[in-house]
Amino acid sequence: MGLQWTLVPVTAGQGLGEHRDAWDRLNRQLMAGHSLLDSQFVDALLRHFGAAGVQLAIARRNGEAVAMLLIDRQPRRLGVWASFLPSQTQIGPSLIPPDLDMGGLFAALPGYASELDLLCNDPRFGDLRDLPGRPVNSLPHALTMSVSLRDSFDDYWAQRPRKLIQNMRRYLRRLQSEVEGERLQVISSPEDIAAAVERYAALESSGWKGREGTAVSRDNPQGRFYAEVMREFAARGEALVYELWLGDVLIASRMVLLRAGMAVMLKTAFQETFDRFAPGRLLLLRTLEDLFRRLPGGVVEFYTDADADLLAWSTSQRWINHVSVYRHRGLPAVYDLLRRGRGWRQRKPKRARVDTDSMVERSGASVERFSHPRELPEDALALMRQREHAYVEFGGDWFGLLTDTVFKDASQAALYVLRRQGRTLAVLPIGIQQGATGLEVGALANYYTTLYAPALADDLAAEDLLPLLHVLRREQRGTPAYRFWPMDPQSREFQLLRDALRRAGLRTHEYFAFGNWYLQVDGDWADYLKNRSGQLRSTIKRMSKRLAAEDGGRLEIIRDVADVERGIAAYEAVYGASWKVPEPYTEFIPGLIRLCARRGWLRLGLAWIGDKPIAAQLWIVNAGRAHIYKVAYDEAYKSIAPGTLVTALLLEEAMERDKVAEVDYLIGDDSYKKTWMSHRRERFGLVAYDPTTLRGLFGLLRQAGGNAWRRWRAAQERKRQPVDNPEP
Repeated sequence: MGLQWTLVPVTAGQGLGEHRDAWDRLNRQLMAGHSLLDSQFVDALLRHFGAAGVQLAIARRNGEAVAMLLIDRQPRRLGVWASFLPSQTQIGPSLIPPDLDMGGLFAALPGYASELDLLCNDPRFGDLRDLPGRPVNSLPHALTMSVSLRDSFDDYWAQRPRKLIQNMRRYLRRLQSEVEGERLQVISSPEDIAAAVERYAALESSGWKGREGTAVSRDNPQGRFYAEVMREFAARGEALVYELWLGDVLIASRMVLLRAGMAVMLKTAFQETFDRFAPGRLLLLRTLEDLFRRLPGGVVEFYTDADADLLAWSTSQRWINHVSVYRHRGLPAVYDLLRRGRGWRQRKPKRARVDTDSMVERSGASVERFSHPRELPEDALALMRQREHAYVEFGGDWFGLLTDTVFKDASQAALYVLRRQGRTLAVLPIGIQQGATGLEVGALANYYTTLYAPALADDLAAEDLLPLLHVLRREQRGTPAYRFWPMDPQSREFQLLRDALRRAGLRTHEYFAFGNWYLQVDGDWADYLKNRSGQLRSTIKRMSKRLAAEDGGRLEIIRDVADVERGIAAYEAVYGASWKVPEPYTEFIPGLIRLCARRGWLRLGLAWIGDKPIAAQLWIVNAGRAHIYKVAYDEAYKSIAPGTLVTALLLEEAMERDKVAEVDYLIGDDSYKKTWMSHRRERFGLVAYDPTTLRGLFGLLRQAGGNAWRRWRAAQERKRQPVDNPEP
């Protein structure tokens, strides 16, 4: 049975009613039982702020609810509906699996529904920006933050910015110099929570919110809402009120919800007449100290629109987004055109749109551009060295060589460094070169590159890359497409970069780059050779004898700097006598050989007859992997199979001396590679089109057409395949 949507009117007094248990089950299943999506919290929202009318949309499959969300009972404007969202919550009460097609809900809504705005979606708990089957747009709404309680408070505090630590020391000295004395009080019992909420309301009403009429008060819906929420959660041991007192005067208060290792900062207020002590910040310090003891390994979620000062306290941050889902594919473009009209803008309800520069500034991130790896600061180079341990071509030396020998023009290459709170989070090496849509921006890579990846911190999320991508797009304004290849499609870097490009508003596609054959080493050279074909073993044995019988016939491996120039001369002599076309960048391979010798990676295998080199192979050994980078032989000596002999020599060396776990034949599906290797994998690319440019739109349409054609061809091939019909 397919997915069925139903709409249930919700009254303020009733709340979720009979659907409460199903709501909580979905919350546990999809959102880890999030406090702000708990039925008690949602019921309180409906009871105190749902008077305008709300309806509960339920998607059922085989009679069981698989998605639920609250929607305003009336559309915002013709055909445009929005989820229910009072200002007292920063996360929308929507329980939607991120792989759910929302098409059925459009049919269930009254009239002709064309757009559904899912307000305040937290990507950490059900990211809806990639909902399948329908076009989706998103707008950043608020920059929230969290603090990980994974380590000790002392470890956390030692990693805060120096300015924050110095300021808090100054405020603490001021407070502790007062004769009345500082006192922290933590209220958790249901009997005492009500009084604590009343004290909170009085404190907030004494400040600017009271003067503007927006403060929590015991006599307004806000006050009744928070009193109910804190009472109900305290009854389950899931609510705390932190109070900071100076003598007998309450100077700051904070309401917190707790569940399953997560603390949610609900509300905070402080006495403005004591602002010389920064009481709100001091209470935050004391609250975090307590939560590190109370919830070890947990997390504190702030659900606020954080400024740079508050972000200094965070260990991670992310944007809360408004997500718009459209019924038909053409509607986003139509609406975008309409929104450009003055009349539409006047009629459109206000919704926060954060521009590019503001997003970068608000995130507390900084983005710097450098022309060459040697210009990078030490912490950025350290991150690249860390990634180099995984693959040679991820390091600064590799990108420096490419920049010096291939991307020589300063306008062709750049390295973008993303920092937050003085810590390097990412280094993105960028190249600018001709592509399918014209001049494209993308990976600092060309046909010499066998694998590309940016250097990313271990705890980086796709959201964190947005400031970098926004700066990149601003500086490369008008670029039709951004192309990153070749990459490992299973890697974390590929997935994070893909998701970040999509979040940045680009239309991103994956494509096959090339096949990659490799050998998983699970024995010694003798075992390996025994499992090769008899023909290969025979060739190695016979040709080894033939080479040895030649005057001066021998094999050699060059590793050291002392022999590197002699090795380069031999390599170039063989390459010049081979079938291969001349290198377009003549300085690259010699530079790579010198670099590998200097770093201890070089394995340059040579076959000689007398003083004449007849075969050469450049292998790079690093981090337990041997890369077969370049191979060539003199065609005049093909009958001796010198290339086979050098391959065998270097394989034995890699297995017996270097003890590698993998031998990688790098680029291509050449048939001879199957003779030596055991497994195949694929390398992919990412191309992200900017549809706001004419060439980007053309490239996107061509990509979509090509994808459709390939799907059609595949379907036709499947139809032509014979079907086995077992005899009755």
